[in-house]
Amino acid sequence: MSVEANKSLALRYFNEVFNQGDFKTLEEITSPDFVFTLPTHEEPFRGVEGYKGLVEMLRGCFPDIHFAVEDMVAEDDRVMTRWTARGHHTGIPFPTVIGDVPAAGNQFHIEGMTWHQIRDGKITEVTANEDGLGLITQLGRVLFPGAPSATPVPSTPEANKAVVGRYFTEIMSQGNLDVIDELMAPNFAFHIPTLPDPMRGPEGMKQFVTGLRNAFPDAGFAPDYLIADEHQVAVRYQMTGTQSGEFLGAPASGNFVKDAGTDLFHLSGGKIVSIHVAEDGLGLLQQLGVIGTN
Repeated sequence: MSVEANKSLALRYFNEVFNQGDFKTLEEITSPDFVFTLPTHEEPFRGVEGYKGLVEMLRGCFPDIHFAVEDMVAEDDRVMTRWTARGHHTGIPFPTVIGDVPAAGNQFHIEGMTWHQIRDGKITEVTANEDGLGLITQLGRVLFPGAPSATPVPSTPEANKAVVGRYFTEIMSQGNLDVIDELMAPNFAFHIPTLPDPMRGPEGMKQFVTGLRNAFPDAGFAPDYLIADEHQVAVRYQMTGTQSGEFLGAPASGNFVKDAGTDLFHLSGGKIVSIHVAEDGLGLLQQLGVIGTN
C-alpha cells in the first residue's frame, strides 16, 4: 500500500464509518484482529463487533456528530490525523469515567488526533486522543471549581453572526480585552499565517490583540459580508490602520495601510472555539516599506 492509499483508507474511516455510520465500510477496511485504544476507556475495543458498539454509542448520543479531517501525515504503514468533531447532545446519555451525562441539547466542538496502523490494505490498530475534558465541560458537567458551566446556548446562524460582530467591533476595532473572556472558549485557538504557532486560549488572544494594537493604535476592522450556519461564520473584511509601533519585526513607519482578508470562525455554545485567518501579509509588508516593488 502506498502512502496515499493509506491516507485514503484513513479518510474513509472518518467519513464513512463515523459520519455515515456505515458498518459495511468498517468491515471492509479493518482486519479481523483490529484494536482501538482510547485513554478514556480502560480496555481497548477489539474486532469489528466490539468497535461497532462504540460507533453506535457515539451516534446514539450525538445523532448529528461530524468529524472533519484538518491535517494528515503518513509514512510507511502509519497515518496520523488531526481532526475536529462537532454535534449536539440530543440522544442517549453519554457514558464517561465520571458517570453518565444526560442529554441537554448542548453543542460541542472538540479536537483530537488519531493514529492508524495499516497492514496489507487493512487497518489493524487505531490509537486516539481527544479533548475529553472539553467535551464533558461543553456537555454541561462542571468538573472542578471555576470551570465554566455549559448551559445550552441557542446555536443559530443569527446568534453566531452577533458573536462575530462583537469580535470585530469590540475586540479588534476597540481593543476591549475583557470581551475576549466573554466570547472565547477556554480551548480557543487563533490561526494566522504570519505566526508559526496558533495563539491559544483567551490569554493568547489578548497577547495578539495587544501586539496588533500597539503596532496600529487606530486599527479598524469592517466586515464586508458574512455568512453563517449553526457552527461556523465566514467573514470577508477590510482592515485599515497607521503603523505606530513594531509589526512583524518591521519598525514603526508611520505608514497608513489597508488590508483585506477572510476569517473562518468555529463556534460552540455561543463561544468562539477557533479562528482561521487568510490575509494579504505580503501586501502589508509592501505598504510598510519592508519589501520593495520592482
